[in-house]
Amino acid sequence: MLRQNMRHAGALRIDHVMALMRLYWVPPGTTAAEGAYVHYPVDDLLGILALESQRNRCLVIGEDLGTLPETLRETLGPLGVLSYRILYFEHNESGEFIPPRQYPEQALVAITTHDLPTLAGFWLGHDLALRKQFNLFPTDQQRQEQIVGRAQDRARLLLALQREGLLPEELNEEPLLVPEMTDALMRAIHCFMARTPARIMAFQPEDVFGCVEQNNLPGTVDEYPNWRRRLPVPIEAWSKDARFIELCEALRRERPPAP
Repeated sequence: MLRQNMRHAGALRIDHVMALMRLYWVPPGTTAAEGAYVHYPVDDLLGILALESQRNRCLVIGEDLGTLPETLRETLGPLGVLSYRILYFEHNESGEFIPPRQYPEQALVAITTHDLPTLAGFWLGHDLALRKQFNLFPTDQQRQEQIVGRAQDRARLLLALQREGLLPEELNEEPLLVPEMTDALMRAIHCFMARTPARIMAFQPEDVFGCVEQNNLPGTVDEYPNWRRRLPVPIEAWSKDARFIELCEALRRERPPAP
């Protein structure tokens, strides 16, 4: 499977890369409380991964998010597997967003993913409204905590941009004065990520074009149109879209091409 995929790609992202080390199994007809971790021959699997990567000259990114084995990142690092760092999750002990310089070099960085809210949706709290609509919060207390946490994250993100000198002049660090995601703020947040030393930065077209709805809403099947949304701008028109052009120019300034 690795060989067939790597033949056609310069980079391969492995979803839930911790499954190379262990996977939580739940026997049929039982609850998750009756499951257990099943461990895999990680050294053998990583050896195969490294061999196929070298044979096909294919970079490997491991999605190391969620509940991870303690030694996972230490095991993947020496092999050259890139970590997967998402802005929404990168906080220090006091809850502030970490500055770009603290991101690891051996990583792919991005603002969000297909399973998380878009930048516009994050700013509006639209994902929280959807989760309430579809009864995806285990308790109402958790819903309230996440609403409060989101308000704090908006303020923290504006302050992080201000510390980097990236906050657009027309905006204020007070989130109440920035009720919606603007094109200038979107570019500033992308420039924040571009300043990290990470080897690769990725961004989503949904964020460039101001989409509120996310691609996939975990926990839903038929309730939400997962993986069925069209972008508002066809790919043939991206090169003429001012938002796309201005973002590309801003990213080139922050991460100029290697000589």
